[in-house]
Amino acid sequence: MNDRDQQSTSIPGLAHGQLCYLQIPATDVLASARFYERVFGWQVDPPDSGFEAPSLIGQWITDRPASPDAGPVGWILVADIRRTLRAAEQAGAILRDGPKPDGPRWLASFSDPAGNLVGLAQHTSSAIEAPGAHAPEQRVAPVPEHLHTVTPRLAVENATAAIDFYIEAFDAHELGERHCAPDGTLIHAELQIGDSVVMVTEDDGFKALLCTYWPDVDSAWDRALAAGAEVVHPLADQFYGERGGRIQDPFGQQWMLSARLEKLSAAEIAARAPAPD
Repeated sequence: MNDRDQQSTSIPGLAHGQLCYLQIPATDVLASARFYERVFGWQVDPPDSGFEAPSLIGQWITDRPASPDAGPVGWILVADIRRTLRAAEQAGAILRDGPKPDGPRWLASFSDPAGNLVGLAQHTSSAIEAPGAHAPEQRVAPVPEHLHTVTPRLAVENATAAIDFYIEAFDAHELGERHCAPDGTLIHAELQIGDSVVMVTEDDGFKALLCTYWPDVDSAWDRALAAGAEVVHPLADQFYGERGGRIQDPFGQQWMLSARLEKLSAAEIAARAPAPD
């Protein structure tokens, strides 16, 4: 062991040679502070005193020009590189590169409001995994193979009787397993009618709902909200193996936006279901 290896720091949790302080050039300190706070959740209070990030502290400075290309580039670890890029662009960043695979990680970069080049890194078990994955099971197709983009979902008071009616009236064929609550209430069933699928559920305060599946549900969600939709149920990873949420459009219609994360059986979904209140 050499002398350098034997050196220690006086700051708990930091190792010799670890990057611990960062100065970021800024043309408008407040604007830069708010940008990094919004995109990365850095603690900024007050902005002119600097910031705190995981294992790192620093400040914005105005006595040096921004670094758009030359010099070292800081790479910030993120959990979801696509979502972080969207947040950065919405906050005023300019996309520079990526996302693209680089060994067991995905990399991307953007220019912050002052013009600094900032790198993003999302680590995965392999570079084959798509960025934005919320779990290893994300490798399944986000849009179920038997569905189109939009599928109607009917809410009825007596689902069993309704399904029997649709079978008799429209020659419907039930697909897969029914998903029911512990008390027997039908949560989800699918019927094939001709070349289309109709979903059925017990009454949930609405008569019909449009269910949509998207390869990138976060982008679809952000676009709908930007167009004026209102959140009914927030977008989140759900226990039944999908990432989804519900919105209401300006005309009173409700839409579910989803992406499949896992293929689960009815038994697996029931085992994961939260306990009733």
